[in-house]
Amino acid sequence: ITYDPRDRTLIVSDGSEYLHFWDPDNPGIDKKERVKVIRQNPKDDAKELNELEFVNGRIIANVWYKDILLVINPETGECEDEYEFKDLWPKSERKHDGADVLNGVSVSGEDGVLYVTGTLWKKMFRLKLK
Repeated sequence: ITYDPRDRTLIVSDGSEYLHFWDPDNPGIDKKERVKVIRQNPKDDAKELNELEFVNGRIIANVWYKDILLVINPETGECEDEYEFKDLWPKSERKHDGADVLNGVSVSGEDGVLYVTGTLWKKMFRLKLK
């Protein structure tokens, strides 16, 4: 879940390729029609959206079990950018520490800067998105 302060809307993923827009005063009640997320390569699905954040009018979402972040236009559902982070901390290295998937995303006070981590990660990375 993330929050769009522009129109006071909760933006929610249910694990499918859809984003739902809820009224914060009535959680679970759709405020507007859901939007289907469409990846840049239409053959790639957008299921398992996880860890949503609202940044500069866009939704940043992690694809669960993949080292991928999507930048989604909330009006259209189109992925405007996709970031592949498989080399950030390769699975072959992190498995020795018992670390699992990338799934922690946090916004910072700096424009375009995010912090990412994962399940049982001993590291956090500062990222500057374009």
